[in-house]
Amino acid sequence: MGFRPSLRTVAAAIAAVCLVLVAGAAPASAKRPPAPSRDTVPPTAPSNLRATDVTQTTVSLAWNPSTDNVGVIEYAAWAPGLPILRVPPSQTTVTFTGLHPNTGYEFKVQAWDGWNWSLPSNMLTATTQREVVAPSAPSGLQVSNQLWGQPVDGITASAVLLTWNSSTDDFGPIRYELLVDGVPTPNADFTKPVGIAPGPTSGAWVRQLRPSTTYQLSVRAVDGSGNVSAPSNALTVTTDPSSDTVAPSTPTLLSADSGGTSSCPEEIWIRWTPSTDDVETSSTIEYEVRVNGAINEVATGGFNWIAYTAVLGANTVTVVAVDRAGNASAPSNPITVTTNWGVGGDCPA
Repeated sequence: MGFRPSLRTVAAAIAAVCLVLVAGAAPASAKRPPAPSRDTVPPTAPSNLRATDVTQTTVSLAWNPSTDNVGVIEYAAWAPGLPILRVPPSQTTVTFTGLHPNTGYEFKVQAWDGWNWSLPSNMLTATTQREVVAPSAPSGLQVSNQLWGQPVDGITASAVLLTWNSSTDDFGPIRYELLVDGVPTPNADFTKPVGIAPGPTSGAWVRQLRPSTTYQLSVRAVDGSGNVSAPSNALTVTTDPSSDTVAPSTPTLLSADSGGTSSCPEEIWIRWTPSTDDVETSSTIEYEVRVNGAINEVATGGFNWIAYTAVLGANTVTVVAVDRAGNASAPSNPITVTTNWGVGGDCPA
């Protein structure tokens, strides 16, 4: 028979094991070391932010390093509308690339210690160099009898619809000037909606022409640095006849407000009083909604409208009433609307 311990022996052994376990257990207060105190002291602001090199598409920056009671972990350099660039603490230089020529940027740098951001550095405004290459000349200028796939009368008593092959440029963005007898006209209504990227063809109505008049029309391209292309081929066009010589009454602009979602292109909600005319009915009078002097939209017979702008900041709105013979009223009273769509809201060129 094998050895069989007594109950007294087993109980004593269990008690001894429990004693050892209890004796070896650490007090509850020793299980977790106290959490380190949070660092509440931010680094000093980087100083003497300066540009060390500026090209058409890049800006290189340098600054004096920050100090910190614990240590700087990284620097962050930024400008409105640009990605944030982060660099290690041993590096006090950075280069922003992919910028646009002839454009001003406002740069700042901040330091991070793992808990706190420093105050921003001094703000540095740097303007990229101008580009010097003009866009290619527009080509294939012609009168069009279609707009957005629908048939239209491309030549009326007061307007001509033109289309052309779009220009190209090494940087862009490109805008177009319509030339009437060799002079840029402010009465061009471009068919590309504001904020929409350009396509292979472009178009515009040339408005406020006189009836029964022969004009020479052409178009040229202008890039973001102001370089002007050669003009396109010229067209000789004669407008239709009309005996109407009286302009509509001048509308009164009642309101113009930023009514969109703070993104580009921003909506401008507009209301005005209807005009009257000696020939036209109220439903056929056209209203040129002008933003910063340029035709933004043409509303027929309406007096409530939504226009769109790709201009950040102040936008001056006026309305001009025009009849089908091209007779134009004086501009309405102006109202200025301010847009602000923040960082990263740039419109396509």
